[in-house]
Amino acid sequence: MTWIEVVDSAVKIGLGALITGIIAFVLSTIQHRNDRKKAKVAREFEMLKEVAGKVETFNRVSLRYWANITDWRARSLLSGIYTKPEKLIDSQNALYDSFSELTEAESLLLLFGYEEASISLRLYGETVIAFKKRVDSTDLRFDADDAANYRESMINKRAELFKILNNIYKKI
Repeated sequence: MTWIEVVDSAVKIGLGALITGIIAFVLSTIQHRNDRKKAKVAREFEMLKEVAGKVETFNRVSLRYWANITDWRARSLLSGIYTKPEKLIDSQNALYDSFSELTEAESLLLLFGYEEASISLRLYGETVIAFKKRVDSTDLRFDADDAANYRESMINKRAELFKILNNIYKKI
């Protein structure tokens, strides 16, 4: 074998190895990028599920409080007795406790950069707070229409939030 044949074989082997190395590097980089994107999508999906679960927990507690307090207000107006029953006190305490669920959900939304959803969540919570403040004062008139309006407002704020969460889910 002459030195030209040796150099020719070395160049062919070297170029083949170089091309193989470049292709392996490019494929590895693409695969790594795709894996990171999949992981990001999975994290955001889990976050959305967690936020939705926390909002639903809060919603269930706030609607139970709504039912108990409006029932108590109606009965107390008829009877003139304003002592809160244990069931109402329990639901009021549960409402206080469930605000932590809302705060955690808001934190997750802010962490992932979903400010619009965070604002919507805050408005939902503020609607419940406004209801609680209004209904707690026995000096203010509060009838069945007021109760229905507050309930509808709470449900609408929740629906607006879930519409935003749905849009986030579609964009992931």
